[in-house]
Amino acid sequence: MPEPSPSPPDPWFLRHPALALGLTVAVSVVLVVALAEAGLQWRWPVADKVQDRTRMVRLRELPPNRDATVRASRVRIAGTDALTDRAVRFQTDGEGYLLPARRHADPDLTIAFLGGSTTLCEFVADSLRFHALTIDAVEARTGLRTNALNAARNGNHSVHSLTQFTAKVIPQRPDAVVLMHNGNDLTTLLRVGSYWNDNPSRGLITQAPCETGGCHLWLGLAKLSNSTLPALSTRLRSLRRRNTPQSEFDAPAGPIDSARVEQEFRSSLVTFVETARAWGVAPVLMTQANRISPAPDPALSYPHAEFGVSYARYQSLYDRFNEVVREVAAAHDVPLVDLAALVPPDREHLYDFVHLTDAGSRRVAEALTAVLLGMPGVGREPAGGTQPAGRRTAPPPSPDR
Repeated sequence: MPEPSPSPPDPWFLRHPALALGLTVAVSVVLVVALAEAGLQWRWPVADKVQDRTRMVRLRELPPNRDATVRASRVRIAGTDALTDRAVRFQTDGEGYLLPARRHADPDLTIAFLGGSTTLCEFVADSLRFHALTIDAVEARTGLRTNALNAARNGNHSVHSLTQFTAKVIPQRPDAVVLMHNGNDLTTLLRVGSYWNDNPSRGLITQAPCETGGCHLWLGLAKLSNSTLPALSTRLRSLRRRNTPQSEFDAPAGPIDSARVEQEFRSSLVTFVETARAWGVAPVLMTQANRISPAPDPALSYPHAEFGVSYARYQSLYDRFNEVVREVAAAHDVPLVDLAALVPPDREHLYDFVHLTDAGSRRVAEALTAVLLGMPGVGREPAGGTQPAGRRTAPPPSPDR
């Protein structure tokens, strides 16, 4: 009998299923990315990728319309002796002001707050942040419908606050603006040499966020993930932040010129004071409460040693910056809330070198309220114990609460 003809060999994809599957997936991904890029290029045409780069002033503000629960990272907690791992409500309005903000549609008094993380009080219970306690106390004492505009953000220095003030706070026509700065200014001036720098997150001038098609693709994918899987996206970002040490600085600026950094800080404060007054807003300056004592507390993490700045040198400069705040306030007749003298430097009031606990926030609100009530136009009592003109006997519930 004739031998049977040999069977034809199996197709290569049956002989190499893993390779075939990998190639199929790779080709599919490339096609999807190419189609997405083409669609994004059609939706947002990219001009010359090199010659047509748009520069802009960076507005370091909180994300508008945020409603989240925040927790301190493990790295953050490890460097303190009083910060705990608890969930805290964190909300902003449509313009990035920390709630409670504009509780009244027709306020008698509006107080703005500017600063960094020590003004933001991110890990203080939301109802106990000092901007909220302050407007509650002022309203209770005076009967004036009082709104708050807290535009603070982690890492902001005084020139960032000046930028925010001119760009978004002045149009709200606040009656007073409270400014607290020290540590972020000192850190920036020590590590990058000037307020005007090219630091990728703190520099005052930045490029448009998208100058390439790849950037458009990345933003498109980010928007897609945020809209289709918001819970997963938020959780993954939170986990990354909680487990990853982060630094915004690469290297020190060089030898410290104490006179220069002090003059830059002084000039920034004076610019802010005069700008506020030019627009009819009463400035209030605050020194920064702190536990930066001559002898460092071993329970707290000092972050600047790796950059060649000794604790003793930093402590001396930090104290000097608080003194500059006092000097500017005295020279320009600005109300001063001397928190460095009023807030006890202990773990009950500060969970690390400068950040307030719930109790510390209460103490700040008490001190600030006392100063505000002594200012013309703020501490006025309704005539005859009645409400001011236009006062509603039953204001509508606040959407900020």
